[in-house]
Amino acid sequence: MNRITMTGLIGLFCVSLLQGGITNLSPAIAGISRALGRDPNTVAQIGTFPAIFAVLACLLIGQLAGRVLKYKTILIVSLLISILGGSLPMFFPSWPVILFSRVCVGLGVGVFFTLPPSLIMKFFSGKKQRVNLGIATASGCIGGFLAMLVAGLLVDIKWVYTFGIYAFGIPAFILVCIGLPEPDSSVEHAAAKEKVKLPVPVILNFIMIFLAFTLWIPTQLFISNIIIDRNMGSGVHAGIVAIMFNISAITLTVLFAPLYRIFHKYLAAIILFLCGCGIFLIYYADNLVTAGIGMFLIGSIMLLIPTLLSDNACYLAPKDITFATSLLMIALNLGIFAAGPFSSLASIIRSDRAFPGIFFAIFAMAFMCLCCLFIRIFQKNIPVRN
Repeated sequence: MNRITMTGLIGLFCVSLLQGGITNLSPAIAGISRALGRDPNTVAQIGTFPAIFAVLACLLIGQLAGRVLKYKTILIVSLLISILGGSLPMFFPSWPVILFSRVCVGLGVGVFFTLPPSLIMKFFSGKKQRVNLGIATASGCIGGFLAMLVAGLLVDIKWVYTFGIYAFGIPAFILVCIGLPEPDSSVEHAAAKEKVKLPVPVILNFIMIFLAFTLWIPTQLFISNIIIDRNMGSGVHAGIVAIMFNISAITLTVLFAPLYRIFHKYLAAIILFLCGCGIFLIYYADNLVTAGIGMFLIGSIMLLIPTLLSDNACYLAPKDITFATSLLMIALNLGIFAAGPFSSLASIIRSDRAFPGIFFAIFAMAFMCLCCLFIRIFQKNIPVRN
């Protein structure tokens, strides 16, 4: 099997930086709506619209990568689509062009979520695999944070400049072209017509990440409302509290390898417990410190991604890793999409309670944590590869 060079590995980390492409425009929604003279609620949909195409890309990658098309080819083409398509409104500033660019971004993000971890699991094993999965996940958190910060600055200069953030994919494109080898896909080609059989623990992991992301997203969506409505501060204070999520996510994912080694098969249950505690603290918070601690604890949810990827790798044959990873990312994105209907349903059930989606998420997350702990106690030990 070809070995990956440091240049290729850094290229994969740079690709991971682009995973937040769907939400990168969030700080610029108001500026774009004013410039186009459109309803802000309509323009805000460009923040969720690409998720549909990200799911489609994840599904296609699971079927095509290494079997029909080369990994490197898919990655290069998706980077070009994201860079060129995403930045197109800079030169043709119109609503139809913006919608088209969001389709391009969604397709790219679906690939960026799926292929870097898949390739890391193909090129590495044991401790090195866990270290690099943690760094890749941390890169995604860092990239999303920096891109939104830059987007907020660019929109104040000129709204069309905001779409220039997708040019950040150029370094990743160059590094992938010159440094990323093609992994050995002979086994996948031979098994292309075979039906992939996924073990029960892997399927349970799909369900876990779908529910976990459905439950924590409402807290992120309403954190500013909680801070302002309870007179804890202004929008600036809400932003500071929200940043605690990024700080936690980056710190914990960088430390993923030793954490996984120590807590092993119980790490997923611990993550759900911490996230549930964070949601509880934010829901009942009456000061910024409590809210900040709560958001920091919720940041642990990003640690669930490399944890479940590593768990899955222990159960799967190499030929099935890419397909399973694509399904995990589909479940994650569907969970984000389902957070909206979940909040709406919660409002119908308990219209008398403020932020009912967050209220129900506390109990649902606690129930998930107990179920996960119960399953892991009786589950056969997951082999940790050195």
